[in-house]
Amino acid sequence: MNKRRQNKRYQNKTIGCNHNTTRALQFFLLEFKRCKEITISTLNYLYFNNIMENMLILFFGVGLVLLLFFSTFISMDSYGHRSGCHAVHSCPSDTGSYICGDTGNFSQCPGNDSDDNTDNNDGGDAAAADSTTVNNNEEKKTGWSDIEYLSDSNNNTMVDYKNLFGLNIGKVYNPNFVDNADWFLDSSNYEDHVDYYLIPYNYNWHFYSDISAPWYGCEAQSKAMLVTAKKYNETGDSKYLEFSRKVFNGLNSDVLNRHGWLLGVVAENNNAKILNSQLFCVANLMTYYQYTGDERALTLFKKGVEVLEKNIDDLTEDCGTYYSLSKDNLVSHQKHPEYIKMLERLYLMTGSNTLKNTLDKWQHDSLFPCYS
Repeated sequence: MNKRRQNKRYQNKTIGCNHNTTRALQFFLLEFKRCKEITISTLNYLYFNNIMENMLILFFGVGLVLLLFFSTFISMDSYGHRSGCHAVHSCPSDTGSYICGDTGNFSQCPGNDSDDNTDNNDGGDAAAADSTTVNNNEEKKTGWSDIEYLSDSNNNTMVDYKNLFGLNIGKVYNPNFVDNADWFLDSSNYEDHVDYYLIPYNYNWHFYSDISAPWYGCEAQSKAMLVTAKKYNETGDSKYLEFSRKVFNGLNSDVLNRHGWLLGVVAENNNAKILNSQLFCVANLMTYYQYTGDERALTLFKKGVEVLEKNIDDLTEDCGTYYSLSKDNLVSHQKHPEYIKMLERLYLMTGSNTLKNTLDKWQHDSLFPCYS
């Protein structure tokens, strides 16, 4: 009896023990399952985040490449548009800063046969102008792109500045763009100072300045000099040679020549030593020497080159060049690629190492945007 009770107690203890063990095992399995689910969820989350992170890196990388590609493409396209025919001098300069056709490409030059400083006749006929300026009373301001090149009844080029920046210049004869030697020989288009002639700009120019007519500059002077010298070579008529010599005398006079600097602008209280005018006018002296054999032109050419070699580095910055010796205006290479062409033209005439080093820098810097 006692033994049976002991066995019963032992059995009850065993059952209790089994029951507790079963409950512990169930709890363990539940906890293990819950931990596994948490672990799997965590791993899935981390794996998904890793994928997303990689996708984001890939997305931003591709976006950056596309951005650089399209910005470069757009930059090249806009640069090509800005340079275009101006870079190769096959069409008119809007500012008269180079000779149309001086690189041998005359495709858009007036008459398509000039190697002097000519500018494009965009078509259309203008009535013959008895005076230099024909007023245009447009009230709306216009810009550089609105300028038109027209012809009078004698096929002389006129420039219609319209109401450029509110200056109300209208149609004028800008000597930089005239290719007719007989136009220059008309007494209304030059000033006789006995020993020399001056070619005036007979219109006001109040753009960033206060220049009233008449005013002068080496570009108009050298243009008249070349056109008439070329006419003499073609015809043998001495009147053209005599005229070109008197115009050269004016270029070599104290009015326009300051120790080798050929002034880009000469007006009352406004005499400017302009870099692109120096490049342009000095190169024209070599062309004039080739037309006439005048040793004075060669001497002045060499002096002008010396002045450039002395000053061009100081006028050069990473983005471009200073417009004039006063260094009050920086001109971007990308906006004015014709400056590079003018320097290249002059370097080919001289073989100057100084000009070559500057040309290399300008060409390099022109490939990159200017951020300053």
